[in-house]
Amino acid sequence: MSRVYFPGLLNDWFLEPLLIKIRKNIAKIFLKYDLFPALDICCGAGRQCRFINIGNEKMIGLDRNIRILNHARAKQPDLPCVCADASRLPFESGSLKGILFSFSLHDKPPELRPQIIAEAKRILASGGKLVILDFEQPWNARSRMGWLFTSLIERTAGREHFRNGRQFLGEGGLSAFIAKNGLVEVKRRPIEAGNSAIIVCEFLINGDNKRGHNTYLP
Repeated sequence: MSRVYFPGLLNDWFLEPLLIKIRKNIAKIFLKYDLFPALDICCGAGRQCRFINIGNEKMIGLDRNIRILNHARAKQPDLPCVCADASRLPFESGSLKGILFSFSLHDKPPELRPQIIAEAKRILASGGKLVILDFEQPWNARSRMGWLFTSLIERTAGREHFRNGRQFLGEGGLSAFIAKNGLVEVKRRPIEAGNSAIIVCEFLINGDNKRGHNTYLP
């Protein structure tokens, strides 16, 4: 019997109930755009995959923490998952149609994020899309309240995680990150209570940086 992975259990008990609606919305996006085969990079305990891997469509979970992947497999024995580094993905170029980053960019060191995005670009098929959920700079009163709440949670994740997250927001949050890394927005869903957003995006083609910008998900 594998040992209990207590951080995974704490997330199951405390954070997961707050994220259920968001996970359902992300699952709808992948199904709407038919973004399969799909990969959840830095999937943690694979909770997003559970909302998608119901029929024939499958999302692979990838994380470098073998203990949390074992926790994920205990919850979902048939979960396809890979233990690997996000900056050195073990997939063929152009082999995937959809890639998810779910709160998995802001906590990385700033010098590592471009490497991760470059690998995502390498394995993404022509016409494929990235779906990114991450923090934005607060833009109204409700999102500022969300920022206070999420800051408390982020502090519990450790000093380096919190420092990297502050740097991510200080440089403009998710919207600025997308603009700096050769991506263009296709659709967006703001999440005020979490001062964050779900953004569907593509890599720029021929310098076109206007296509689909600021189109909101229903």
